[in-house]
Amino acid sequence: MRRYFQVFTVTLKEYFAYRLNFVLWRFRMILSTRVTLFLWMGVFDSRSAFGSYSKERLLSYLLFSSLVTTFISSSRISNLAYEIQSGGIMNLLLKPLSIFGYYAATDAADKLMNIFFGIIEFIIIVFSFKIPLVPPQQVGWFLVFLCSGVCISFSINLMLSFIGFWTPDVWAPRFLFMMLVTFVSGAYFPLDLLPSIVYRIFLFTPFPYLYFMPTKILVDGIQNTYFIQQLICSLGWAIGLFFLARFLWKKGIKNFSFWGR
Repeated sequence: MRRYFQVFTVTLKEYFAYRLNFVLWRFRMILSTRVTLFLWMGVFDSRSAFGSYSKERLLSYLLFSSLVTTFISSSRISNLAYEIQSGGIMNLLLKPLSIFGYYAATDAADKLMNIFFGIIEFIIIVFSFKIPLVPPQQVGWFLVFLCSGVCISFSINLMLSFIGFWTPDVWAPRFLFMMLVTFVSGAYFPLDLLPSIVYRIFLFTPFPYLYFMPTKILVDGIQNTYFIQQLICSLGWAIGLFFLARFLWKKGIKNFSFWGR
């Protein structure tokens, strides 16, 4: 455990060595949140509600979603594909560290930094635009789904990086997949605004459990209609994708070869 804590602290120190990269990333996140917020505020200029959402609830959803997205989507695992292709992963394999534990420690440091600044940005936006927020609901269940979303995101990012075992073209599939995931996981709008049949189908996929479900519970609390299904699917995807990632890791490392230094 001490080894992984050292990885965690070293990763934190890297942010102070490469400050500009982190500042630019946070600037991008602020712009993304403000653009989404302005678009929806424009919608409410001519109406008091959209679907089943009042202006207060929808704006609260967007701002809470920005925090959830900041926490869950922040990751250092994208570096893994390059390490596989360059042979740098050998440096990790020769150390007494689990590849899963190593990247979990780096991710934890990344999430800590991003959520710290994300909360500051959240407060600035709320007070600057005087946005009324609904009180957070059922924080306990929110944390359950948040942890599940972190596990799902971690496993998906690992599997996208493991593509590097079989092809050098990793960046394009990762970019396209993450853009799709951001849209269908509720980062820009609540998924229950979609037609009922589409919403029900999405609930069987892992994507709503990344951003939508934690945020929905924080804004509206538990919705009894589909809650048991949502809980089972969330935990099921978290466990299932983790074991699938382990399977792909074992499969890829058996065929691993590289041309390097």
